[in-house]
Amino acid sequence: MKLELPLAQTFGSFLAEGALAAAYRLQQIEPFFHIYDEIVLDFSGVRNINSSFANALISPVVEQHGGEALRKLRFRNCNAIVRVLVEGALSLGVQRAEGSGTSVSV
Repeated sequence: MKLELPLAQTFGSFLAEGALAAAYRLQQIEPFFHIYDEIVLDFSGVRNINSSFANALISPVVEQHGGEALRKLRFRNCNAIVRVLVEGALSLGVQRAEGSGTSVSV
């Protein structure tokens, strides 16, 4: 089963509020993490994102779930700006997971 999350429908074309991203993660991703095989974050219509939003949305999932998060999370329709910040958030999550002893092998 796949969970598809179209981010622009909720946040618009500029994703900037880290607190909103954290709340969204806690309401829309974490409760369903172990239910779905794949979680797709769809960035269609998103023109820009800042690191606060990307880090709050993605890094804690990787930190908490390690390699399982890396296998389940998918990022669709990322422009160049979004891609760079998503990759940075993934890296931050991996660094934090390794510091906490969470397994990040894929």
